[in-house]
Amino acid sequence: MTNFRTFGEKKYLLFGIVIIVILSLVVTMNIPTTTGKEEITVYLTVDYGSSTTREALKVLNQTTVFDALNQTHNVQYKEYSIGLFIISIDNVTQNSTHSWLYFVNGEPPMISADNYHLNNNDEVLFKFVSNEEAMKYFE
Repeated sequence: MTNFRTFGEKKYLLFGIVIIVILSLVVTMNIPTTTGKEEITVYLTVDYGSSTTREALKVLNQTTVFDALNQTHNVQYKEYSIGLFIISIDNVTQNSTHSWLYFVNGEPPMISADNYHLNNNDEVLFKFVSNEEAMKYFE
């Protein structure tokens, strides 16, 4: 009986070591190369129509366009099922003739600013444009 117990304990010890080695291999193979928590630089320009501001921001990787804007500007918005709609930036408010549009790297994304995640060196532009000009981007 003593030999069986010793063999059983060794069997469990060996089994435990094998499990630890397998788990260690699985964990090291699944470690992502980027954690998503590193800082990136993005460039934010706000064109109010009569003046423009530009700044380089340090944000966490995958920060949204809305979060980057909201860090440095006074933003008013409305929430809809598809995302946030920017109504005002620094007290420049949309009206019957003008609206806020945003662009990333020169292109107008077709999703709301709170759903667009930024990457390193992205150039973001918020532009106060006439509704006529805005419609050109949606044709």
